[in-house]
Amino acid sequence: MNNLVHKYLKKHGPALSSEITEYLVNTLKLTPDAARQRVSRAGGDVLRLDLSFPRRAKFLFLKEQSGSNLYWVRLELALLSTNSAYGFAITALSERGGVMPRHHFEIACGAPIKQKKHLAAEVVLNKLKSANLLKEIHVEGIGPCIYLGLHVNHIETLIPAMKARLFTEELVLRGVKSWMRKLGFISYDKVSVRSLEKNPTVSTTAWDLAGPSYLSPLVTFPNNSSKPNPGFVVCDILLNHEVSESGIAPYLQKLNALRCLKNVGKQLCFFFAHSFSDAAFKKLKSQGISPATTSAVFDNETARGLRELTDILSEVAIRSIEPEKIDIIFNSLGKIEGAASRLRGALFEYIIAETMRAEYSHPVELNRLCQTPKGIKEADVICSNHREVRFIEGKGYGFNKQVSGDDVKYWLSEQIPIFRAFALAHPDWRDRDLVFEFWTSSMFEEEAITKLNIAQQNTKQYKIVYRDYRDVSRKIRDSKNKALIKTFGDHFVNHPLNNIN
Repeated sequence: MNNLVHKYLKKHGPALSSEITEYLVNTLKLTPDAARQRVSRAGGDVLRLDLSFPRRAKFLFLKEQSGSNLYWVRLELALLSTNSAYGFAITALSERGGVMPRHHFEIACGAPIKQKKHLAAEVVLNKLKSANLLKEIHVEGIGPCIYLGLHVNHIETLIPAMKARLFTEELVLRGVKSWMRKLGFISYDKVSVRSLEKNPTVSTTAWDLAGPSYLSPLVTFPNNSSKPNPGFVVCDILLNHEVSESGIAPYLQKLNALRCLKNVGKQLCFFFAHSFSDAAFKKLKSQGISPATTSAVFDNETARGLRELTDILSEVAIRSIEPEKIDIIFNSLGKIEGAASRLRGALFEYIIAETMRAEYSHPVELNRLCQTPKGIKEADVICSNHREVRFIEGKGYGFNKQVSGDDVKYWLSEQIPIFRAFALAHPDWRDRDLVFEFWTSSMFEEEAITKLNIAQQNTKQYKIVYRDYRDVSRKIRDSKNKALIKTFGDHFVNHPLNNIN
């Protein structure tokens, strides 16, 4: 009888103490008091998670089960079954591939920023971190990110998919913002979209896109005043493959918290996704929320382009992309306001990689994380042969933006030392010549050129090269790749919005 709790956990997996107590009473016929004592006194390799559950319940597990897939499945079920704020937060992360920017946590987790009778988003985050259920990592180009402890041994593999999702969601939010402003859904100058620094808020809650609305069904006139109080448009977005019913649960929890408040204007609510499960779609509709798909907001061609873009950017190990596919993405997403300039930045490294494949027989790598004792930096493109290794930094700018002196300074002083240290520690590269190149589809400012020329003259241990759009164009022509030449010409050099000032 001393090992009843251990035997239960061994057979059924991690569980709430209340579940084990119920089993001991109903199946083994212990009295409720005796069952509770058995559970509370269980020791040895029976561990307890330092997290609060309703009615003083604890989550119990064996030492050998800690951090396993079964542990995480049973924990999420336990949290959701008790309607726990911690469960909604874990679900939100799971639905987003297990990792998200820290600043987006208050949007996605389902908890308000601060509200009476509710756990605040920051409290939820800190408690989950202290229980080692969530961990934090700094991601180059993003900043601090939160991820599920389940992924601690392979978190780097999740970063490309997160970056792809964020980029695609940003394009959609730009398009939605423009669409809502033009149709008068939302106050033209007061609509705001999430960023890595600041999130749109309505009262106690944070959103991916929000703003006041003066549409007549949303406006109120308090105390017979002639001055209207606006309502609000609130939107969240999740561009995974299909949003499930559990995927919308944190959103509904957050919305319920907002609707509990008095003196807050009425809300017109949207949830944007590629697609929804039938259950999720019906659940949103039943609560007066618009389940808006990308194909409905834009069109089928644009929706396919968004999915294609996400797939391309997610595949960090991808070795080759047909230039025609890049061409299709530009053509299908060009309808979204501001998309062309953002796409240049995201896809320029693929142009570089395709160009270098004509010159190097060895594999050309994209977006490789170079980790050294000095730090971690991401290399856009790396190509090597038996003589040399080239690290290429790419800036896919339009002609209205030039590579600045600060851009070059960061590359020279922050990135190159990490890349060089990484190469010198690599068993196959340490004896090869090192070349560091900076490519842009635009031009360099005079200050940037000065810094680069000085660095070229003063550097003896490796070689520095820089190429503006003219040099890049010549390099691409030398590849003899007709599709690549056309794609670069149409979308990077000769695009109608790509004018030289």
